[in-house]
Amino acid sequence: MGKETYAPPTFLKWASGDVAKDFPGKTFMISCNEAIARGAIEAGVKVVAAYPGSPLQYTIESLAMAAKIYPSMHVEWSSNEKVAYDVTLGAAMAGVRSLSPMKQLGMNVVLDSLVQGANLGPAGFVLAVGDDPGALETENEMDTRYLARYAEVPVLEPTSVQEVKDYTLKAFELSEKVKLPVVVRITTGLAYQRAPVVFGEIHHDIRERETSFEKNRRWILGDGFPWPMKPFGAKHMRFHDELPVKEWERTVGSLPKAKFTEQVIEGLPWNTLTFGKDSKVGVIAVGECYQDTMEAIKFLGMEDEVAVLKLITSYPLPKTKVAEILERTEKVLVVEQIEPFVETQVCAIAANMGKHAKILGKLSEDIPICNEITRNMIGKALGKMLGIAFLPEEEEKRIERGRDLLYRQLYFISPPRFCPGCPELAAGFALKTVCNELYGEDVTYIGDVGCYGMLAVPPLSASQANLSMGSGISIASGIYHAGSKDKIIAYIGDSTFFHSGLSALVNAVYNKANLLLYVLDNRTTGNTGHQPHPGAFGITATREPTKILDIEEIVKAFQVDYVRVVDPYDFEGTTKTLREALQVKGVAVVIARRTCALLAQRIMGLMAK
Repeated sequence: MGKETYAPPTFLKWASGDVAKDFPGKTFMISCNEAIARGAIEAGVKVVAAYPGSPLQYTIESLAMAAKIYPSMHVEWSSNEKVAYDVTLGAAMAGVRSLSPMKQLGMNVVLDSLVQGANLGPAGFVLAVGDDPGALETENEMDTRYLARYAEVPVLEPTSVQEVKDYTLKAFELSEKVKLPVVVRITTGLAYQRAPVVFGEIHHDIRERETSFEKNRRWILGDGFPWPMKPFGAKHMRFHDELPVKEWERTVGSLPKAKFTEQVIEGLPWNTLTFGKDSKVGVIAVGECYQDTMEAIKFLGMEDEVAVLKLITSYPLPKTKVAEILERTEKVLVVEQIEPFVETQVCAIAANMGKHAKILGKLSEDIPICNEITRNMIGKALGKMLGIAFLPEEEEKRIERGRDLLYRQLYFISPPRFCPGCPELAAGFALKTVCNELYGEDVTYIGDVGCYGMLAVPPLSASQANLSMGSGISIASGIYHAGSKDKIIAYIGDSTFFHSGLSALVNAVYNKANLLLYVLDNRTTGNTGHQPHPGAFGITATREPTKILDIEEIVKAFQVDYVRVVDPYDFEGTTKTLREALQVKGVAVVIARRTCALLAQRIMGLMAK
């Protein structure tokens, strides 16, 4: 498949070329993804890299359009999130501003490089991370702020689409001041908002500044030093070292790097604290929750009775402002999405105070620990603190009856289904047919992350495990080496194969696993909007022609014991090949190749015009 058969990604309503317009002071109606892109463009970003992941994949689409206007900007779809992080880290080390957007699970993939890379002191380096309260469109409710804190990098949480644009820009400036990566955390509810946003000036001069990789700086951590110097290297590359080490810029003056970062955060005007006439009750509202908090307070009619700390920097916290709201109120409610990350820090600050407000939130169970936090949840907790009802008792009962009907009685929510004509459904049906014929129940199916995850649900029910990107092959290998007598089958998609299936396949071959790897190659990254990847389309993120890497040829180079390519629409040919492959002792690979049905339909429509 070549460039001429490419169709633009779906869901471009969340991305547009408007973000590249050089119209400071003008207002545009844009999405949150576009706001991230616009903030980066205004900041003079030069290098952007990412792997598709909801809810921030559309940021790259907007930036790719901008890169066509500003040729000095480089925007790419990387093979996985760690690769994307390392690309953008390298750009920051070379003295230009860089951005890497990702979903929350992508932070797991980059963690090794994040922890080590933060120690190197990169400047002008921003990670935009999309967290998913309620796991609405991903596997779990992971809170990436804990990983950011582990790496000791600042976290900003904008409260609106306008602030997403503004604080993406400010994040680059903060990164250059503290010489650390900075995380801009977006949650799903904010990620899919649209709002009018006032554009600022684009700093073309920053994007065009000369690259300056400092070769004499020694971008090396402790383990990179020769043995006699390891203690020296390791000691002086830490955030909490109290000695000034000017050469690596780990400290400023005689301050440890972590302490310096805290002082910078304290001096920023971004976090605002307001009091009413008689504010005995306070709220610390973090990021997206600020919008719902203000709605709840207005609904209660208690604007003059509630103090509000609008928190943009969730790590490090502005300790002075937190201490002030704790001192001047009797009760404080901490409102944040997913984990009690800020709440725990607030409790730690309170522990060193003589007198402070009672702290309520997720830890006290006044705010639910799971799922997306809504206005009604906040209003109910605030009403309890103020001694008034947020909703009439009958309304509360009505809502509970509706919830009970939806989730406990009707069960009308249908399981996920393949799109009509999906080649992966055809491929899965062929596999299940052959396995039922040859092995009956004595077969173990291990899935992976992608559209084909729906093979796990009826009618095929062809998955006993599905963990994370690229894990299916290794899990299948482990089950075989554990001594399972079943026939072991792992399946993976084409984009996921390039993401993290390569090393797992090498390991399976090297360690003599006995399994079938079924590669469901629909020629795109289908699950997140039909983005290109190294084995599809032969184009980059900016629609430039490039090479297409052939999965079959790659697999042959890995010296697997059997490899064939089939068309899943050819049921007879596919089942015949699967029967052969399943008889092979060792690692057999069958590649079921057919373009995603939705994408194929759109391509045919374009070719017909």
